[in-house]
Amino acid sequence: MKQHRGFIPVGLVMMLAFCGNAMAWPGFDWNTWQEMTKQPKLLLDTDQAGRAELYPLLQYAPGVESPIETEEEWEDKRDLILDTLKQILGQPTSIAQGEGSLEVLEDEELALYRRLRVHIPGERGDPIPAYILLPHTLVTSPAPAMIVLHQTVAQGKREAVGIEGDPDMAFAVELAEQGVICIAPDVIGFGERIPAGAQPYADAHDFSLKHPDWSFMGKMNWDVSRIVDYLETRPDVNKNKIGIMGHSHGAYGSIMAAIHEPRIAAVIASCGFTTLRGDPRPDRWSHLTALMPRLGYYVEDISSAPLDWHEIIGCLAPRPYFNWSTLDDDIFPNTKNLASVYKQVRGVYALYDAEDKFSGNLTPGKHSFSKGGRMLAFSWLRAQLQF
Repeated sequence: MKQHRGFIPVGLVMMLAFCGNAMAWPGFDWNTWQEMTKQPKLLLDTDQAGRAELYPLLQYAPGVESPIETEEEWEDKRDLILDTLKQILGQPTSIAQGEGSLEVLEDEELALYRRLRVHIPGERGDPIPAYILLPHTLVTSPAPAMIVLHQTVAQGKREAVGIEGDPDMAFAVELAEQGVICIAPDVIGFGERIPAGAQPYADAHDFSLKHPDWSFMGKMNWDVSRIVDYLETRPDVNKNKIGIMGHSHGAYGSIMAAIHEPRIAAVIASCGFTTLRGDPRPDRWSHLTALMPRLGYYVEDISSAPLDWHEIIGCLAPRPYFNWSTLDDDIFPNTKNLASVYKQVRGVYALYDAEDKFSGNLTPGKHSFSKGGRMLAFSWLRAQLQF
Protein backbone atom coordinates (compact mmCIF):
# COMPACT_ATOMS: atom_id res chain seq x y z
CA MET A 1 0.00 0.00 0.00
CA LYS A 2 1.34 3.40 -0.90
CA GLN A 3 2.12 5.45 2.20
CA HIS A 4 0.50 8.85 2.65
CA ARG A 5 1.72 11.46 5.08
CA GLY A 6 0.14 10.81 8.44
CA PHE A 7 -1.11 7.38 7.27
CA ILE A 8 -2.01 4.92 10.00
CA PRO A 9 -2.93 1.35 8.99
CA VAL A 10 -6.55 0.44 9.65
CA GLY A 11 -5.51 -2.27 12.11
CA LEU A 12 -3.63 0.26 14.21
CA VAL A 13 -6.55 2.67 14.02
CA MET A 14 -8.77 -0.02 15.50
CA MET A 15 -6.21 -0.77 18.22
CA LEU A 16 -5.83 2.88 19.15
CA ALA A 17 -9.46 3.81 19.05
CA PHE A 18 -11.75 0.90 19.78
CA CYS A 19 -10.05 -2.13 21.29
CA GLY A 20 -10.64 -3.36 24.82
CA ASN A 21 -7.99 -1.08 26.34
CA ALA A 22 -8.93 1.78 24.06
CA MET A 23 -6.85 4.90 23.80
CA ALA A 24 -7.81 8.36 22.64
CA TRP A 25 -6.22 9.79 19.52
CA PRO A 26 -3.03 11.65 20.55
CA GLY A 27 -4.43 14.96 19.28
CA PHE A 28 -7.39 15.03 21.64
CA ASP A 29 -7.82 14.70 25.40
CA TRP A 30 -11.27 15.07 26.94
CA ASN A 31 -10.03 16.48 30.25
CA THR A 32 -8.01 19.09 28.37
CA TRP A 33 -11.10 19.95 26.31
CA GLN A 34 -13.11 20.38 29.51
CA GLU A 35 -10.49 22.66 31.06
CA MET A 36 -10.11 24.70 27.87
CA THR A 37 -13.78 25.22 27.06
CA LYS A 38 -15.32 25.32 30.55
CA GLN A 39 -18.36 23.56 29.12
CA PRO A 40 -20.73 22.37 31.88
CA LYS A 41 -22.76 19.19 31.82
CA LEU A 42 -26.04 19.79 30.04
CA LEU A 43 -29.04 19.10 32.28
CA LEU A 44 -31.39 17.81 29.60
CA ASP A 45 -34.70 16.42 30.80
CA THR A 46 -35.82 14.12 27.99
CA ASP A 47 -37.97 10.99 27.77
CA GLN A 48 -34.83 8.92 27.16
CA ALA A 49 -32.68 10.38 29.95
CA GLY A 50 -32.31 8.12 32.97
CA ARG A 51 -33.61 5.00 31.21
CA ALA A 52 -31.44 1.97 30.62
CA GLU A 53 -33.75 0.73 27.84
CA LEU A 54 -34.50 2.54 24.61
CA TYR A 55 -37.55 4.74 25.01
CA PRO A 56 -40.04 3.94 22.20
CA LEU A 57 -39.92 6.29 19.23
CA LEU A 58 -43.69 6.34 18.87
CA GLN A 59 -44.38 7.08 22.51
CA TYR A 60 -44.62 10.82 23.06
CA ALA A 61 -44.12 11.14 26.79
CA PRO A 62 -44.26 9.02 29.95
CA GLY A 63 -47.78 8.59 31.20
CA VAL A 64 -49.39 9.19 27.83
CA GLU A 65 -51.29 6.01 27.01
CA SER A 66 -51.96 6.57 23.31
CA PRO A 67 -48.99 6.18 20.96
CA ILE A 68 -47.96 8.69 18.32
CA GLU A 69 -50.27 8.16 15.35
CA THR A 70 -49.79 11.14 13.05
CA GLU A 71 -46.99 12.96 11.25
CA GLU A 72 -47.70 16.06 13.29
CA GLU A 73 -47.38 14.25 16.61
CA TRP A 74 -44.12 12.67 15.52
CA GLU A 75 -42.73 15.98 14.29
CA ASP A 76 -43.44 17.53 17.69
CA LYS A 77 -41.30 14.81 19.26
CA ARG A 78 -38.72 15.01 16.47
CA ASP A 79 -38.25 18.71 17.16
CA LEU A 80 -37.46 17.93 20.80
CA ILE A 81 -34.91 15.30 19.72
CA LEU A 82 -33.32 17.73 17.27
CA ASP A 83 -33.11 20.41 19.95
CA THR A 84 -31.35 17.94 22.26
CA LEU A 85 -28.94 16.95 19.49
CA LYS A 86 -28.28 20.60 18.70
CA GLN A 87 -27.26 21.21 22.29
CA ILE A 88 -24.94 18.17 22.26
CA LEU A 89 -23.24 19.29 19.03
CA GLY A 90 -23.09 22.96 20.01
CA GLN A 91 -22.72 26.03 17.84
CA PRO A 92 -19.77 27.93 16.33
CA THR A 93 -18.66 30.92 18.37
CA SER A 94 -18.68 32.94 15.17
CA ILE A 95 -18.07 31.71 11.67
CA ALA A 96 -17.36 33.38 8.35
CA GLN A 97 -17.35 31.58 5.04
CA GLY A 98 -14.29 31.95 2.90
CA GLU A 99 -14.60 34.12 -0.16
CA GLY A 100 -14.01 33.09 -3.73
CA SER A 101 -15.03 30.07 -5.74
CA LEU A 102 -13.85 26.53 -6.29
CA GLU A 103 -10.05 26.22 -6.55
CA VAL A 104 -8.91 23.44 -8.88
CA LEU A 105 -5.52 22.04 -7.85
CA GLU A 106 -5.34 18.96 -10.10
CA ASP A 107 -7.29 17.88 -13.19
CA GLU A 108 -6.82 14.35 -14.49
CA GLU A 109 -8.61 12.42 -17.24
CA LEU A 110 -9.19 8.75 -16.41
CA ALA A 111 -10.85 6.05 -18.48
CA LEU A 112 -14.46 6.60 -17.35
CA TYR A 113 -14.35 9.90 -15.53
CA ARG A 114 -12.45 13.11 -14.93
CA ARG A 115 -10.95 13.55 -11.46
CA LEU A 116 -10.45 16.99 -9.99
CA ARG A 117 -8.65 17.75 -6.73
CA VAL A 118 -10.18 20.93 -5.41
CA HIS A 119 -10.62 23.24 -2.47
CA ILE A 120 -14.22 24.23 -1.78
CA PRO A 121 -14.84 27.47 0.12
CA GLY A 122 -15.55 26.56 3.72
CA GLU A 123 -14.85 28.41 6.93
CA ARG A 124 -12.50 31.33 6.30
CA GLY A 125 -8.96 29.99 6.41
CA ASP A 126 -10.17 26.40 6.31
CA PRO A 127 -11.18 25.38 2.77
CA ILE A 128 -12.63 21.90 2.29
CA PRO A 129 -10.25 19.64 0.33
CA ALA A 130 -12.09 17.24 -1.97
CA TYR A 131 -11.97 15.14 -5.10
CA ILE A 132 -14.72 15.52 -7.67
CA LEU A 133 -15.37 12.65 -10.07
CA LEU A 134 -17.13 13.73 -13.26
CA PRO A 135 -18.25 10.76 -15.40
CA HIS A 136 -17.66 11.05 -19.14
CA THR A 137 -21.18 9.66 -19.61
CA LEU A 138 -23.76 10.84 -17.09
CA VAL A 139 -26.55 8.49 -16.11
CA THR A 140 -29.03 11.36 -16.69
CA SER A 141 -28.68 15.02 -17.56
CA PRO A 142 -28.59 16.74 -15.15
CA ALA A 143 -27.21 13.89 -13.06
CA PRO A 144 -27.62 12.81 -9.45
CA ALA A 145 -24.66 13.59 -7.19
CA MET A 146 -23.34 11.72 -4.18
CA ILE A 147 -21.21 13.09 -1.37
CA VAL A 148 -18.94 10.21 -0.31
CA LEU A 149 -17.46 10.43 3.18
CA HIS A 150 -14.37 8.39 4.09
CA GLN A 151 -13.93 6.03 7.01
CA THR A 152 -11.47 6.49 9.90
CA VAL A 153 -8.24 6.52 7.90
CA ALA A 154 -5.69 9.31 7.86
CA GLN A 155 -5.61 9.44 4.06
CA GLY A 156 -9.27 10.43 4.06
CA LYS A 157 -10.72 11.18 0.64
CA ARG A 158 -7.90 9.41 -1.21
CA GLU A 159 -9.37 6.06 -0.17
CA ALA A 160 -12.89 7.07 -1.21
CA VAL A 161 -11.67 7.73 -4.76
CA GLY A 162 -9.44 4.67 -5.01
CA ILE A 163 -6.00 6.30 -4.93
CA GLU A 164 -4.81 4.41 -1.86
CA GLY A 165 -6.18 2.28 0.92
CA ASP A 166 -8.89 -0.38 0.77
CA PRO A 167 -10.33 -0.67 -2.75
CA ASP A 168 -13.63 -1.86 -1.25
CA MET A 169 -13.96 1.62 0.27
CA ALA A 170 -13.70 3.41 -3.11
CA PHE A 171 -17.44 4.05 -3.28
CA ALA A 172 -16.99 7.22 -5.33
CA VAL A 173 -15.29 5.26 -8.11
CA GLU A 174 -18.07 2.64 -8.18
CA LEU A 175 -20.74 5.32 -8.45
CA ALA A 176 -18.87 7.45 -10.98
CA GLU A 177 -18.50 4.39 -13.20
CA GLN A 178 -22.31 4.21 -13.12
CA GLY A 179 -22.61 7.81 -14.32
CA VAL A 180 -23.17 9.51 -10.95
CA ILE A 181 -21.27 12.70 -10.13
CA CYS A 182 -19.35 12.19 -6.88
CA ILE A 183 -17.56 14.46 -4.47
CA ALA A 184 -15.34 13.02 -1.73
CA PRO A 185 -14.09 15.52 0.88
CA ASP A 186 -11.59 15.32 3.70
CA VAL A 187 -13.59 15.87 6.86
CA ILE A 188 -12.04 17.91 9.62
CA GLY A 189 -9.08 16.13 11.19
CA PHE A 190 -8.27 13.90 8.21
CA GLY A 191 -6.38 13.89 4.92
CA GLU A 192 -5.08 17.29 3.84
CA ARG A 193 -6.53 18.71 7.05
CA ILE A 194 -3.87 16.96 9.18
CA PRO A 195 -0.62 18.89 9.69
CA ALA A 196 2.33 17.21 8.00
CA GLY A 197 3.63 14.32 10.09
CA ALA A 198 0.68 14.38 12.49
CA GLN A 199 -2.24 12.04 13.09
CA PRO A 200 -6.03 12.49 12.82
CA TYR A 201 -7.55 14.96 15.28
CA ALA A 202 -4.15 16.67 15.67
CA ASP A 203 -5.73 20.13 15.64
CA ALA A 204 -8.63 19.25 17.92
CA HIS A 205 -7.56 21.49 20.78
CA ASP A 206 -6.89 24.42 18.46
CA PHE A 207 -10.40 23.93 17.11
CA SER A 208 -11.80 23.94 20.65
CA LEU A 209 -10.01 27.19 21.45
CA LYS A 210 -11.51 28.76 18.36
CA HIS A 211 -14.99 27.25 18.84
CA PRO A 212 -15.33 26.28 22.52
CA ASP A 213 -19.08 25.77 22.18
CA TRP A 214 -18.87 23.57 19.04
CA SER A 215 -17.85 20.00 18.17
CA PHE A 216 -16.10 18.20 15.34
CA MET A 217 -19.41 16.62 14.39
CA GLY A 218 -21.05 20.02 14.22
CA LYS A 219 -18.23 21.27 12.01
CA MET A 220 -18.56 18.21 9.77
CA ASN A 221 -22.24 19.00 9.29
CA TRP A 222 -21.50 22.62 8.45
CA ASP A 223 -18.88 21.62 5.90
CA VAL A 224 -21.25 19.21 4.16
CA SER A 225 -23.73 22.05 3.77
CA ARG A 226 -21.03 24.07 2.02
CA ILE A 227 -20.46 21.13 -0.32
CA VAL A 228 -24.18 21.08 -1.12
CA ASP A 229 -23.97 24.83 -1.78
CA TYR A 230 -21.26 24.11 -4.34
CA LEU A 231 -23.10 21.21 -5.97
CA GLU A 232 -26.13 23.42 -6.44
CA THR A 233 -24.04 25.78 -8.58
CA ARG A 234 -23.24 23.03 -11.08
CA PRO A 235 -25.61 22.87 -14.08
CA ASP A 236 -24.78 19.17 -14.56
CA VAL A 237 -26.11 18.29 -11.07
CA ASN A 238 -29.77 17.58 -10.40
CA LYS A 239 -30.32 19.69 -7.29
CA ASN A 240 -33.15 17.43 -6.15
CA LYS A 241 -31.01 14.30 -6.28
CA ILE A 242 -28.05 15.01 -4.02
CA GLY A 243 -27.29 12.10 -1.70
CA ILE A 244 -24.64 11.15 0.83
CA MET A 245 -23.01 7.89 1.86
CA GLY A 246 -20.19 6.40 3.90
CA HIS A 247 -18.90 3.53 5.98
CA SER A 248 -18.05 3.74 9.70
CA HIS A 249 -16.86 7.35 10.28
CA GLY A 250 -18.44 8.17 6.93
CA ALA A 251 -21.70 6.49 7.97
CA TYR A 252 -22.42 8.45 11.12
CA GLY A 253 -21.09 11.53 9.35
CA SER A 254 -23.64 10.95 6.58
CA ILE A 255 -26.51 10.44 9.02
CA MET A 256 -25.72 13.54 11.04
CA ALA A 257 -25.11 15.70 7.97
CA ALA A 258 -28.42 14.68 6.40
CA ILE A 259 -30.32 15.40 9.59
CA HIS A 260 -28.94 18.94 9.57
CA GLU A 261 -29.09 19.50 5.79
CA PRO A 262 -32.60 19.12 4.33
CA ARG A 263 -31.30 19.42 0.75
CA ILE A 264 -29.78 15.93 1.03
CA ALA A 265 -32.26 13.63 -0.68
CA ALA A 266 -30.97 10.15 0.29
CA VAL A 267 -28.59 8.52 2.78
CA ILE A 268 -26.59 5.28 2.66
CA ALA A 269 -24.84 4.39 5.92
CA SER A 270 -22.75 1.28 6.62
CA CYS A 271 -21.64 0.15 10.09
CA GLY A 272 -21.99 3.59 11.62
CA PHE A 273 -23.36 3.04 15.11
CA THR A 274 -24.62 0.80 17.82
CA THR A 275 -27.00 2.14 20.44
CA LEU A 276 -25.30 4.12 23.20
CA ARG A 277 -26.95 1.95 25.81
CA GLY A 278 -25.69 -1.23 24.18
CA ASP A 279 -22.19 0.04 23.44
CA PRO A 280 -19.34 -1.22 25.65
CA ARG A 281 -17.38 1.92 24.71
CA PRO A 282 -19.81 4.85 24.50
CA ASP A 283 -16.81 7.09 25.24
CA ARG A 284 -15.81 6.61 21.59
CA TRP A 285 -17.84 9.76 20.81
CA SER A 286 -16.29 11.99 23.46
CA HIS A 287 -13.03 10.66 24.88
CA LEU A 288 -11.53 8.54 22.11
CA THR A 289 -12.38 11.16 19.49
CA ALA A 290 -13.31 14.83 19.37
CA LEU A 291 -16.65 14.14 17.69
CA MET A 292 -19.14 14.98 20.46
CA PRO A 293 -17.26 15.92 23.65
CA ARG A 294 -20.40 16.88 25.55
CA LEU A 295 -21.51 13.26 25.55
CA GLY A 296 -18.52 12.63 27.79
CA TYR A 297 -20.46 13.78 30.82
CA TYR A 298 -22.80 10.81 30.49
CA VAL A 299 -20.46 7.90 29.75
CA GLU A 300 -19.98 6.78 33.37
CA ASP A 301 -23.74 6.19 33.51
CA ILE A 302 -24.83 5.91 29.91
CA SER A 303 -28.46 5.48 30.94
CA SER A 304 -28.36 9.18 31.83
CA ALA A 305 -27.63 10.16 28.21
CA PRO A 306 -30.46 12.37 26.95
CA LEU A 307 -30.89 10.57 23.61
CA ASP A 308 -29.87 7.47 21.69
CA TRP A 309 -29.26 6.43 18.11
CA HIS A 310 -32.76 5.14 17.38
CA GLU A 311 -34.00 8.70 17.95
CA ILE A 312 -31.25 10.20 15.82
CA ILE A 313 -31.90 8.02 12.77
CA GLY A 314 -35.66 8.38 13.23
CA CYS A 315 -35.23 12.08 12.46
CA LEU A 316 -34.32 11.20 8.86
CA ALA A 317 -37.90 10.15 8.06
CA PRO A 318 -39.40 10.35 5.50
CA ARG A 319 -36.26 10.81 3.36
CA PRO A 320 -34.79 7.66 1.79
CA TYR A 321 -32.39 5.96 4.21
CA PHE A 322 -30.46 2.72 3.68
CA ASN A 323 -28.70 1.31 6.75
CA TRP A 324 -26.25 -1.59 6.62
CA SER A 325 -25.10 -3.15 9.89
CA THR A 326 -23.35 -6.42 10.67
CA LEU A 327 -23.86 -8.88 13.51
CA ASP A 328 -20.14 -9.48 14.11
CA ASP A 329 -19.01 -5.86 13.95
CA ASP A 330 -15.88 -5.59 16.09
CA ILE A 331 -15.93 -1.78 16.05
CA PHE A 332 -19.62 -1.20 16.77
CA PRO A 333 -20.57 -4.39 18.63
CA ASN A 334 -23.86 -5.54 20.16
CA THR A 335 -25.90 -4.86 17.06
CA LYS A 336 -28.52 -7.58 17.58
CA ASN A 337 -30.92 -5.02 19.02
CA LEU A 338 -30.85 -3.08 15.75
CA ALA A 339 -33.59 -5.40 14.48
CA SER A 340 -35.95 -3.86 17.03
CA VAL A 341 -34.55 -0.39 16.26
CA TYR A 342 -35.32 -0.91 12.57
CA LYS A 343 -38.88 -1.91 13.49
CA GLN A 344 -39.34 1.33 15.43
CA VAL A 345 -37.83 3.47 12.67
CA ARG A 346 -40.00 1.73 10.08
CA GLY A 347 -42.99 2.71 12.20
CA VAL A 348 -42.00 6.37 11.91
CA TYR A 349 -41.72 6.03 8.13
CA ALA A 350 -45.15 4.40 8.10
CA LEU A 351 -46.65 7.60 9.48
CA TYR A 352 -45.65 9.20 6.18
CA ASP A 353 -46.73 6.18 4.08
CA ALA A 354 -43.04 5.93 3.21
CA GLU A 355 -41.99 2.50 4.52
CA ASP A 356 -40.42 1.73 1.14
CA LYS A 357 -37.97 4.60 1.70
CA PHE A 358 -36.34 2.89 4.68
CA SER A 359 -34.12 -0.14 4.19
CA GLY A 360 -32.70 -1.61 7.38
CA ASN A 361 -30.20 -4.42 6.84
CA LEU A 362 -28.64 -6.55 9.57
CA THR A 363 -26.42 -9.30 8.22
CA PRO A 364 -23.64 -11.64 9.38
CA GLY A 365 -20.18 -10.23 8.92
CA LYS A 366 -17.47 -8.04 10.38
CA HIS A 367 -17.09 -4.26 10.24
CA SER A 368 -17.34 -3.99 6.48
CA PHE A 369 -19.58 -2.98 3.59
CA SER A 370 -19.49 -6.05 1.39
CA LYS A 371 -19.65 -5.94 -2.39
CA GLY A 372 -23.09 -7.53 -2.24
CA GLY A 373 -24.23 -4.95 0.28
CA ARG A 374 -22.96 -2.10 -1.84
CA MET A 375 -24.69 -3.41 -4.96
CA LEU A 376 -27.92 -3.72 -2.97
CA ALA A 377 -27.49 -0.17 -1.73
CA PHE A 378 -26.79 1.22 -5.20
CA SER A 379 -29.83 -0.58 -6.62
CA TRP A 380 -31.92 0.91 -3.81
CA LEU A 381 -30.44 4.35 -4.54
CA ARG A 382 -31.38 4.15 -8.22
CA ALA A 383 -34.94 3.27 -7.27
CA GLN A 384 -35.22 6.05 -4.70
CA LEU A 385 -33.69 8.82 -6.83
CA GLN A 386 -35.19 7.39 -10.04
CA PHE A 387 -32.20 7.27 -12.33
